[in-house]
Amino acid sequence: MMKNYFFVVFVLLVFGVSSNAQLLLNENFDYAAGSALLGQGGWTITGTSTTNPFTVGNSGLTYPAYLGSGIGNALPIANTGQDAYVNITPQTSGTVYASILVNFSATNFGGTGNSAYAGDYFFHLTQGLITSNAFFSRVFVRSADNGNIAFGISKTSVSSAPYRPTFGDSIYSLNTTYLLVAKYKFNATTTTDDEVSLFVFSAPNLPSSEPVTPNVGPITSDQTDAVDLSIVNLRQGTSTSAPTGIIDGIRVSTKWNDVLPVELTSFSANLVNGNAELLWKTATEKNNNGFDVERKSANSEFVKIGFVKGNGTTTNQSSYSFTDKNVNTNYSYRLKQVDFDGTYSYSNIVEVSANQLPSTFALGQNFPNPFNPSTSINYSLPQAGVVSLAIFNTLGQKVKEVVNGYQEAGNYTVSLNASDLSSGNYIYNVSVNGQSINKKMLLLK
Repeated sequence: MMKNYFFVVFVLLVFGVSSNAQLLLNENFDYAAGSALLGQGGWTITGTSTTNPFTVGNSGLTYPAYLGSGIGNALPIANTGQDAYVNITPQTSGTVYASILVNFSATNFGGTGNSAYAGDYFFHLTQGLITSNAFFSRVFVRSADNGNIAFGISKTSVSSAPYRPTFGDSIYSLNTTYLLVAKYKFNATTTTDDEVSLFVFSAPNLPSSEPVTPNVGPITSDQTDAVDLSIVNLRQGTSTSAPTGIIDGIRVSTKWNDVLPVELTSFSANLVNGNAELLWKTATEKNNNGFDVERKSANSEFVKIGFVKGNGTTTNQSSYSFTDKNVNTNYSYRLKQVDFDGTYSYSNIVEVSANQLPSTFALGQNFPNPFNPSTSINYSLPQAGVVSLAIFNTLGQKVKEVVNGYQEAGNYTVSLNASDLSSGNYIYNVSVNGQSINKKMLLLK
């Protein structure tokens, strides 16, 4: 599966994953705003409380390059409310990662001052039989005496000392989106040696591999390990301790790169001569059949408008493009990366305005670069004028003229065919109204 992205453990950043076969849960709350969560996506009530039932909110949380960023809606959580769970394929060995985006508007101490056991948990994993002592990797948030908040984790549901949650530094803020990743590691030596850890990321940090040192942990205890991990739980705790906020983008897997995929290194859209030019790159790909290009306007849902073939499995950087012609309104675009086995992941969302005009004179890097024998060159004109776009060798000699004529203000993309040039470094220059910009390109034949 092609990895990607642009990406808490509870999930990991743009396309998804080294192997979607290992992806146990991918929840972006892509349900109608205002609808009940229960009954959708397999979510079921935990216990019997119907107070403050989970209700899907508006627009999802965003985190640069994270695969679960800005897709679908989000889920508000409150203190004192209904709890819910969803089943996943049971795991009995190895490691389970769970990532999640969080943004809290209010938290509590839940104890006396900044005590060792304060705040409350809002997310946890559970073994098949839900009982009061079967909760694992409970993720906490609490208020701190310095006015910030701190995140923590506990191995089991035992709350008495010395099994209380362990918190990291109180350096995080309210009303800010963070990416969390909870890790549960099965160890086979004894029945009490499993470990839990918590990673906390602030935008734009999105590591492509698991950091050596987590923010909290690894933590173990002499409490009995999980028999299996087969349920993901969301919790709205007590009024004196639980947080209020929004959660989104939950991903659960047995691989770090399934929750924080980063293989899609860039995805952009520009309006050029009335056409939307989509450009993206991947660092590596695995079993990548290709990309469905999807588009939506303000009052519609995403629909497929095209397909771009992928490169299967490769460790080389790949560049792709797609042109949506005759754009006459504002559009949002996303990519649906599809594996040969039909599994898929979404990219982040980019937007194009039909009326946008550039504010500055600019020249983009040719794409792709290096190239053979064709490449595209983008430039932006804030004002109309006579434009010259020419190619020079390293001796300063003009070897090709690409554009020479009057153009209106706007964004432009031109194609260069260098089949008549030799391999080597070249300089391309665009000039208009007394201004000039140079950039380098490399032709490899």
